[in-house]
Parts: sequence; C-alpha cells; structure tokens
Amino acid sequence: MIEERKNTTFEIRVSEGKAGTNPESPDWEVAELENGCVVDNSDIYDNLTYAEAQQIAGMWTKKKEEAEAAVE
Repeated sequence: MIEERKNTTFEIRVSEGKAGTNPESPDWEVAELENGCVVDNSDIYDNLTYAEAQQIAGMWTKKKEEAEAAVE
C-alpha cells in the first residue's frame, strides 16, 4: 500500500468581498491548503489584519515543521 503524503501549506489572501487595500483593515484570511486546495472551510481563518494573518501563518508553519521533525 502506497500512502500519498499530503503537502500542507498556508496561504494569506484577501477575504472574498473585501478590498485588501489597507493592511490594517480586517480584510485578510489564512487558508490551510492540502495539496493546493482547501479541504475544509473551517480551516480558513478570516477577519484578520495583514499582520495578524502573517503571525498565524507563521505560527502554523512552525508547528507543522516541528511535527514533521518529531516524526523523522
């Protein structure tokens, strides 16, 4: 049995219907992508400023890397 390894990434993007022209406005979201696609809409965190979105994406990326290192 061959197990496909999923590639999880985190994308910062402008929330649907928002302008995304002001980094201080809560127009941003972070989406968890598995192999480039959102699998579960509950994995999208929105209503964030750009700085908040960067912080969350960075935190999740670090936790993912730590978990992968623990498995190896």
